[in-house]
Amino acid sequence: MKTSIRLLFFTFTFFILLSSSKQVVKNPLIGGWELTTWTVGIPIQLKDSKHFTTNLLDQTSCNVNEILSFDKDGIVISEDTFSPQIIIRLKDGTSDVYLVEEICAEGRIGYATDYSYDSNGNVEFNSIVGVVANKQLTVIYKDAIKIYNEALTEVIENKDLTLVYRKKG
Repeated sequence: MKTSIRLLFFTFTFFILLSSSKQVVKNPLIGGWELTTWTVGIPIQLKDSKHFTTNLLDQTSCNVNEILSFDKDGIVISEDTFSPQIIIRLKDGTSDVYLVEEICAEGRIGYATDYSYDSNGNVEFNSIVGVVANKQLTVIYKDAIKIYNEALTEVIENKDLTLVYRKKG
């Protein structure tokens, strides 16, 4: 009799643990996500840096504290959104030399909004769809960054802004 009760107890415990682990797997989005990449896909050089990079965060002088926090109730919060003003100009007579100016945002910008998440790894918030894969969240803002001619008199193209967040912890 004691063996039957023990077997029943372990079976019951096993199913409880199995069901609770499925809840965690269903939404890997829950938790904090730190901004690690801010790119428009062109090599940039800020200040007196000796190297070029496509990730503005490698050279920015602005404070970068952006963390997206997703909760189980479908709310995402950013208390310190990275939002510099970037002016990118294509140097006259070139096809791939860019002049980049950065103006850091003063104060803190934040938001809280609803999000939705599906089993394909897509997350939608602020009317944008991002993709979660391998503890990384990638969000692309289509045609968000204007590229000007050197004199700043004409927009010559628009580039996508790609933000990449890594899961904390």
